[in-house]
Amino acid sequence: MKAGDLCKVINKDTHRPCQYGQYVVILKPINPLNAVMDAPIWWEVLNQTTGKWHHHHKDDLEVICK
Repeated sequence: MKAGDLCKVINKDTHRPCQYGQYVVILKPINPLNAVMDAPIWWEVLNQTTGKWHHHHKDDLEVICK
């Protein structure tokens, strides 16, 4: 996963309202400690249905298009 990838939310009930099945674009990794990260776990994303910013765990997302 990297910034700009289009992903689909594959887990239910991670947010209210649920975003399951919606598409998001990855903006950047969430890195609160500003440490070097080889494989980020949390991502800032832009939901294409709602137009709103959210955060998602990497396991909640499936890359559709790189």
